[in-house]
Amino acid sequence: MISLLGLKVHAQTPLSGKWKGVIEIQGQQLTVIFNIEGQPVNYSGTLDIPQQGAKDLPLSQAEQKGDSVLFVFNAGQVTGTFEGMLESETQISGMYQQGPGRFPFKLEKQQSTDAETQIGEGTDLIIPKGDIDIGGTLVVPENTPRPPLVIMISGSGAQNQDSNIFEFKPFAILAEHLKSQGIASFRYDDRQIGKSTGSFANATLDTLASDVDAIILHLQQSDEITPTDIILLGHSQGGVVAGKVASENEEVDQLILMASTGISIKEILRFQVQQALSGGTHSQEDIETEIENREMLMEAIRKGEELEEAKQNYINHYKDMLNNLPDAQKAGIPDIPTFAKRQTDQLVTVYSSPQMQSLLFHQPGEDLKQLKIPALVLFGEKDTQVTEKLNREPIEQALQKAGVDYTVEVIPTANHLFQKANTGMATEYASLEKQFVDGFKAIISEWIHNH
Repeated sequence: MISLLGLKVHAQTPLSGKWKGVIEIQGQQLTVIFNIEGQPVNYSGTLDIPQQGAKDLPLSQAEQKGDSVLFVFNAGQVTGTFEGMLESETQISGMYQQGPGRFPFKLEKQQSTDAETQIGEGTDLIIPKGDIDIGGTLVVPENTPRPPLVIMISGSGAQNQDSNIFEFKPFAILAEHLKSQGIASFRYDDRQIGKSTGSFANATLDTLASDVDAIILHLQQSDEITPTDIILLGHSQGGVVAGKVASENEEVDQLILMASTGISIKEILRFQVQQALSGGTHSQEDIETEIENREMLMEAIRKGEELEEAKQNYINHYKDMLNNLPDAQKAGIPDIPTFAKRQTDQLVTVYSSPQMQSLLFHQPGEDLKQLKIPALVLFGEKDTQVTEKLNREPIEQALQKAGVDYTVEVIPTANHLFQKANTGMATEYASLEKQFVDGFKAIISEWIHNH
């Protein structure tokens, strides 16, 4: 996956907004999209690379100095630098650097339409929680004195309040629909994104759950709304957070799980590695060894024991996998031992983060067993990331154990984002219509009114 660093811009020209363009790499034009928020002294942002299925990848640096800008981005073992000059108020050009390679790029600032700015419009709130702020938008339907209130919780990775993915804004669209049905909503920026502060990577599952608790308490005491019911809606990993809060906070009245996991992240990663490596290049034995060695790293980090041994085992195995590649593929990896070590170090970094450690071995079903409220469980028929096959049974078993009223819906043709999909793969997200599959929104609003 490609990584990017760097942009440069006039100080009087705001960098915030959407910038779209291409990098020319060996005759191929690779589309890149930067979404920048904040002010010159405190920018944050994300990067999309549609052709590679990359979405909302956080920038580790976003700096503006005079007419220059620097974006720093890391993905896996890749770090890239994107540096350029503002040629006009809407155009940037420069050089992208990744390792020894340098490639020209051009970006153009995209103009938002009035329709875009009005989707999910409401009251901006800043909710204080200890030494951090949680920024979000409260949408309240007109002529509804005491509406039910849906609090939306985004999936993995630091995301803004709209859960913006390749210009598709599921939470903003859903907020607009709920408003039309007499239902209020609150959606918020994840830590370190938009108007929210704090560190996202260092936020554990308990921390993320406590953020939701703080939101519930604040809105219950707010003059802006007097809700009849509190409904938590969690998408993907956000469903894990929602399930934990719903099992512990008695103020929650309903739970909606959108493409949420019923098993641990460790088990999800096992499935995803199997899917990613299958297809003929690697033998099934190699794939199983890859999974086994990854999980040995996870366990060594968790226990704080035998990490160096686990790292060496992974390096040796990964070198063997690379050496077994066809010659044409090996030609693009001039230093296999160094590449294998970088891959290993990157996995150790990812698995060692406080958030990942709190999620890897957590069993969401244990939280769902403690529920005392009704639940709506939604899967996309073509979801390749959180599949119905892998997750429905453990979720249903947990809800049956809890003895609560629950509904499971599998949405035909829908992907992980509940768009109408062709393959369901993340690589096609950028090319799909920026809307939910027909009937999806109504399923949610009707269920809320009926429960």
